[in-house]
Amino acid sequence: MVDFTDLQKVNQLLSEAQEADHDNRIHAREAHHFIDKRDGQWEPSIISKMTGRPRYTFDMTGPVVDQISGEMEQADFDIRIRPGGGDATKDLALTYDGMIRNIENISGAVDIFNAAGRSMVTGGIDGWRVVQDWASDDSFEQDLFIKPIANFVDRVWFDTGSELQDRSDSNWCFVLQVMSKNDYEERFPEGSGQSISDDRVAQVYSHKAEQVVVGEFLYKKPITKKLALMSNGAIYEVDEKYKSVKKELADQGVTEQKVRKKNTHKVVTRLFDGGDWLTKEQDTVFTHIPVIPSYANFKITENKVIYRGAVEKLIDPQRVFNYAKSREIEEGALAPRAKYWGTREQFQGHEASLQTMNTNADPVQTYTHVDGQLPPFWTGGAQINSGLQTTAADAARSLNVAAGLFSTNMGDNPGMQSGVAIELQQNKGDNGTIKYFKSQEVAIRHTARILVNAIPKVYDTKRQVRILNEDGSFEMVTLNDQVFDDDTQSMVGINDLSKGIYDVTCDVGQAFKNRQQETVKAITEIAAIDPTIIGQGADVLLNNIAAPGIDILAERTRDRMIQQGLIPVEQMTDDEKNKLQAQQQAAAEQAAQQGPTPADQIALAEVEKASAQTADILSKIDEREKKFAIDAEKVAQSQQEMFLKAQQQQFENQQSVTNSILNELKTQAETLKTLREAMGVDTIVGPHNQQAYTQQAEIVTDSQEQIDPALETRDIIDTTVR
Repeated sequence: MVDFTDLQKVNQLLSEAQEADHDNRIHAREAHHFIDKRDGQWEPSIISKMTGRPRYTFDMTGPVVDQISGEMEQADFDIRIRPGGGDATKDLALTYDGMIRNIENISGAVDIFNAAGRSMVTGGIDGWRVVQDWASDDSFEQDLFIKPIANFVDRVWFDTGSELQDRSDSNWCFVLQVMSKNDYEERFPEGSGQSISDDRVAQVYSHKAEQVVVGEFLYKKPITKKLALMSNGAIYEVDEKYKSVKKELADQGVTEQKVRKKNTHKVVTRLFDGGDWLTKEQDTVFTHIPVIPSYANFKITENKVIYRGAVEKLIDPQRVFNYAKSREIEEGALAPRAKYWGTREQFQGHEASLQTMNTNADPVQTYTHVDGQLPPFWTGGAQINSGLQTTAADAARSLNVAAGLFSTNMGDNPGMQSGVAIELQQNKGDNGTIKYFKSQEVAIRHTARILVNAIPKVYDTKRQVRILNEDGSFEMVTLNDQVFDDDTQSMVGINDLSKGIYDVTCDVGQAFKNRQQETVKAITEIAAIDPTIIGQGADVLLNNIAAPGIDILAERTRDRMIQQGLIPVEQMTDDEKNKLQAQQQAAAEQAAQQGPTPADQIALAEVEKASAQTADILSKIDEREKKFAIDAEKVAQSQQEMFLKAQQQQFENQQSVTNSILNELKTQAETLKTLREAMGVDTIVGPHNQQAYTQQAEIVTDSQEQIDPALETRDIIDTTVR
């Protein structure tokens, strides 16, 4: 294993990494110069040969980069965290989601990703890094940040043994830093002042400040950790934090069962210059090298990593196009102008008017006729080489083919075409550019993986953090908090991010603003079919409308919907749950202090009246049931003839109907009685309870009116049978 403390061997690693990637970097730099450098689309040898001649640049490559990069910038690379095992929970996964969005927000990560993506499309490589730093100058808490790496193509070099596109298998990485001479001497007064090689063989730009190139060496250092298995199944890393909570766990009856060693690593960093180390080793919170590359057209061929951007294959047709168009313009400019031809005798006396033919507005031009001679005739003018025009047209087509883009993708739509045809052409062009989106997706997903592994180590104490929701709203969450559990009669931890294993995904879709517009359109279209949708999702609809003041209206609407019970409890935030609980408790206390209102007293009187009616009905029902039992027994024992049997059958049918009505009435009466007993005379009856009692009493009364005719009918049948 390489001794990472030996500067000579470390410099050798850097040289080997630069040599292995030298050709890729040359092409990447050429692509950037082709796009960015003035006169960069002309070969130096051609420039020297065309001194004094027209030499123009008709940039058709830059718009290709703009088109691909612009589509990427309008897309949304949505990071999602999912529970993967252990003590992982859905709620903690959502907390990770919100924290990562907040880290992206405070870091300006969208701009960093967009800039790196544009550079990746151009030269085939770019990237960024994740760092741990103080939350602010006045803070004692640290946060994680995503930081850009300027001039990535010249400054970052990875482990030559790594093969994964995201370089997650790298054991080491170099990040070169450029400092002004004054900054270097102030920060490292005892440094050698020697710069580190950035592998450049030529300088394109001049007029640069005096600089010193310093290297940062990040590498994985093997370490051994101890893991403790507790009696409750939890696993702790044996460190200072574990020692501080071990006694608390023991007090709760949780004891240490097993301890084992674990071979792992940590990432450390160290600065050096061309002559010596500048700093000592410094530990980081990372388990992966926190430098993330974004490669375009990544591939391993002949055991070598290769990559390229979109520009590399556009360079030749672009240069041909520039040359052909410049020659075409030159030949047109140098060609003789078209003129009238005639003899001197024909033009004699007309010299003044002939000299102003291109500026005067005279309707007639005269000449002198000479017998035997043809009149003056027009001839001459620019005769442009048709071969140059063909070459330029072919080069322009080659540019589109090489870029994988077509006219509709570039905003050119000549002629009349249907919307379906345009969409098909756009999709065909998208097939050629989706690979750049995938490259960016791989890099952003690895960034999220690095953050998930580092977050529990940085946010390891009780602290309040902000989490951002997808729609831009936010919540404040307390991490690593302790609350008393009534069931276990002990303190339990909540929002402990060190528990569980989590998976990371990254999905590429439309930007949130575009999805907001689609959401509004979808809700309004569904509401045209089912108008109740608006009432059920008014807060969702308003939150997706981007207009001044809508957020205030959405907040008011959601608050009203919570009061009406339209928002499920599981969809409420913690703040909303606490607010609703406080409001309900305050209302109950206020009602208890005020006592029964006149409406409540009326409701109680209605309850008493309904109860009396219920008792009377139940008494009548009992009497009727006893009488029916006697009648049924007599009918069963009698041996009447066929007429009496028919009457008995009719009696039994009527009895079945009557019994059904009696059972229903009895059930309703007992329900009203139960409600009365549950309320009690001292209970405060609100409008909803009063309405329930009134409705139940009406049901009993209606049923009684229905049962009386039935009872009378059965009495008649009874008399007939007897």
